[in-house]
Amino acid sequence: MYDLAIIGGGVAGMTAAIYAARAGMSAVIIEKGGFGGQAALTATIENYPSLKEIEGFELAANMKAQVDALGVECLSAEVRSLSKDGNTFTIATNADTLTARTVIIANGVRRRELGIEGEDALRGRGISWCAVCDGGFFRRKKTAVIGAGNSALGDAIYLSNLCEQVYLVFRRVHPTASKSYLDKLEGIDNIRLLPRHIPLQIKGERRVSALTVKNLDTDETYDIEVSGVFEAIGLIPDNELYRDLADLDENGYFLCDEQMRTRTPGLFVAGDTRHKHLRQIVTACSDGAIAATAAHEYLTL
Repeated sequence: MYDLAIIGGGVAGMTAAIYAARAGMSAVIIEKGGFGGQAALTATIENYPSLKEIEGFELAANMKAQVDALGVECLSAEVRSLSKDGNTFTIATNADTLTARTVIIANGVRRRELGIEGEDALRGRGISWCAVCDGGFFRRKKTAVIGAGNSALGDAIYLSNLCEQVYLVFRRVHPTASKSYLDKLEGIDNIRLLPRHIPLQIKGERRVSALTVKNLDTDETYDIEVSGVFEAIGLIPDNELYRDLADLDENGYFLCDEQMRTRTPGLFVAGDTRHKHLRQIVTACSDGAIAATAAHEYLTL
C-alpha cells in the first residue's frame, strides 16, 4: 500500500510527487498519456519564474527527471475506478489494482473539439490539437488554427515558422489572447486573421484538403485550402468517474478548499482539474505542493 497515489502526471501531479517524496511518503503517479500534460504540449513558456524562456516539453522533462531521481514510482495506466473503504483507497486501472492511504487527483483537462462534419473522419489525418507535436508534418504547407486565446495564438505563431500560410479563425471581433501574444502576432506576414468566422466543415478524402468557414457578418460560406487544422478552442474536465467521492461545479470541475481537500477525507485535487480562476503552470505547481503537504498532514496529525 502506498501513502499517496497521484492520478495524473502533469505538472501538478509531478510537483505533488516531489513534495511527497521529500516528506518521506511512498508515492506512485498513475498517468494514462504522456508526462507533463498541457505544459508538454506548449511551444514556448515565458512566464515560469526564473526561466526567461523554455520549451514546454523541456520543462516537463526536467520535472519528470526530478521525480525519477527521488524514486517516485510511475505507472503508465488509465484509472477505471476509485473507491474508499475505511481508511484505504482502491484504484483500479487497466493494468493493475493499487491501494493507497491518500489520493490526489491531478488528471488535468482534455482538449475541446469542434464537433463539425469531417472531424471524426479526418482525425489524425490532418486534424491536430497540438501544434508542437504535429507542426513538423506541415512544413511549407497551409494550415488553419481555430481559436482566439493564448493557446490559439501561440499555435499560430509556432506554425508560422514552419508553414507557408497560417489562417487564424475565430468568432470574435478581436482575439482574446494576452497582449504579449498580440504583440508577437504583429509583423508575422504569413498569419492571416479571419475574425467573425466560424468553421463549418473539414473536407478531404484521405487527408485534410480544405476548411469550410462562414463569415458571420456577411453569411458568406467558402473553403480555405489547407492541409492541416489545429483546434485550440478550450479545455474541458473529465471528472465524472469521481463524482461519488468529490463535488463538481456546473462545468464539471472539482470543488475543494484552500488545502485542496474534497468532501472525502484523504482525497485531494490539484491543477487544472479543479475550479479556479487562473489555470497556469505556476498555479498547477502551487496546487500540487499544497495537496501533497495536506496529504502528509492528514496521515501524520
